[in-house]
Amino acid sequence: MKRVALCIVVIISLSLIMVPGILNAQPNGTYDHALYLYKEGKFKEAVKELRDYLQRRPEASAYYLMGYALYELGRYQEAMKYFDEAYLVDPDFRPEKIDFQRAKP
Repeated sequence: MKRVALCIVVIISLSLIMVPGILNAQPNGTYDHALYLYKEGKFKEAVKELRDYLQRRPEASAYYLMGYALYELGRYQEAMKYFDEAYLVDPDFRPEKIDFQRAKP
């Protein structure tokens, strides 16, 4: 019985040590980098980053930014789908929520 209790304590301890690293891990595609690419006029690259990011985190601002990037590429129908998706994810979303000042390389 003591052995089982010890195993449980070890497993829980290891889990608690690993969780912060997992939660803070940066995915390949990051929103801030996509935002930076968009501001630099690198719309194709921003779309690639946002596709990766949206697979991990379906956020309204990322969908809307994807719509902006696709619009800039002349892909209007596809852009509309992403604009619509932003409001499905968050009905109270407003484009002003996209903080272009936080864009980083």
